[in-house]
Amino acid sequence: MNVIILTIPMALIFAGGFVYAFLWATSKGQFDDLETPALRILKEDDSVNNKIVSTSTNDPTIDQNTKL
Repeated sequence: MNVIILTIPMALIFAGGFVYAFLWATSKGQFDDLETPALRILKEDDSVNNKIVSTSTNDPTIDQNTKL
């Protein structure tokens, strides 16, 4: 019975923390746009396609221990 006296206030504090975090997130606009970040991975990135990867072993900018 003594455990209930300890666990109920802890559960209420824990739940209150989640309610506070949810209210903070909604007021800061975290849930405004839920679809665009998920679709961004499907959009082709032009900057990645325009990069030229150098495979020269004499290039001082490429670390010889790094695999390409």
